[in-house]
Amino acid sequence: MADTTATRTPRRRPRLSLAPLRSRDYRLLFVAESVSVFGDAFHAVALPFLVYQVGGGARELGLLVAGYGLCRLATTPLGGILADRVGPWQVMLVSDLLRLAATAPIAVAAVAGDPGLVLIGVLVAVAGLGAGLFQPAAYAITPRLLPAEQLQAGNALHSTAGFAAGLVGPGVAGLVVVLLSPGVAFGVDALTFAVSAACLAVIGAHHRRAAPAAARPGAGAASPPRLTFWQLLRASPLLRTVLVVTAAANLTVGGMVRVGLPSLASTDLSAGAEGFGGLLAAFTGGSLAGGFFTAGLTGIRRRGATAMLAGLVLAGAVALVPFTGYAGALVALAVAGVASTVTNVLVITVVQQHTAPHLLGRVMSAILLAALGLFPLSGAAAGLVVDAYGSPVLFLATAATLGAAFGFGLSRRVLRDG
Repeated sequence: MADTTATRTPRRRPRLSLAPLRSRDYRLLFVAESVSVFGDAFHAVALPFLVYQVGGGARELGLLVAGYGLCRLATTPLGGILADRVGPWQVMLVSDLLRLAATAPIAVAAVAGDPGLVLIGVLVAVAGLGAGLFQPAAYAITPRLLPAEQLQAGNALHSTAGFAAGLVGPGVAGLVVVLLSPGVAFGVDALTFAVSAACLAVIGAHHRRAAPAAARPGAGAASPPRLTFWQLLRASPLLRTVLVVTAAANLTVGGMVRVGLPSLASTDLSAGAEGFGGLLAAFTGGSLAGGFFTAGLTGIRRRGATAMLAGLVLAGAVALVPFTGYAGALVALAVAGVASTVTNVLVITVVQQHTAPHLLGRVMSAILLAALGLFPLSGAAAGLVVDAYGSPVLFLATAATLGAAFGFGLSRRVLRDG
């Protein structure tokens, strides 16, 4: 009998890859983004208490939150344009400095006296402008810092850092607000922007180049024509497909999380505020685990197909949330978190690897706009659906929308084979 041992293919098992952290510049980026997300939790927790402290109510808080969101949305395209034309790390640095300049006065005014709602609103809006600049540049810088084979792991580690900070940050921020004051919490937020800006400044001037060395033409070779973003959008079925899938998938998700989940916790599951917090923690914890899992999925040949299949798992998990009791909802949301992160990381990696470096910032900002632009509509529609039919119907509608979006993506060869 012939010995077939040598022909056996070893099974691939996901193994967490920390190779990107060997790069000094990536480590600095990792710390900068982690600290920045941690600071965002302090802003989110401290702002309501500060508004109530100065005599405002739910209406004033809603206006401030809406203003922040609109300002962030308004500067997201600008962040992508500037990342391509100036350099992503410079844009991120300016974003951190702008948010530091907006957040520190809030902290000083809150600790020293009684800041007016108008002053708070203006400064919060400025912070929103800075936040919109940051994220497209953050997606655009990673391919400049890592070789192609480490890009997926680098994106996944970004996700784990963000979700870990998002999991721990609100609890720590709540303690600071209760034990000290909202003003001190805003001071911590300002400090995180200072730390992030310092890390980005250290990354160095050698990353100001417009494209990685591997993308430059060889000596004596003619430079290929540089497409504009609109030319790329017309020429790239992959980009068009990703934008459609992203917009459709996010059509109802925001409303489900912000409106449907609190309603489900308080009404259908009778779990109250603590139960709602547990449901959010389950999703965030699952998302964190999904980041670690995706960092170990090396050697995937068809990232697009894997991402769409994970998206279908997400849809199935969302459909189960209202019908399995509180314990079952925790499990379903944890599975949904894992699947969501796998989908997001793999899709972003596919787009990064198929986009010319000089357009990456604008492409990333377009994807972010597709994901965030429908959030106000999603929230308003979710409220109407919950009032008329109950939160389980909203979860089923969200699952159906997700299933349709990712099923469409799976049917498109240009994304499936990416």
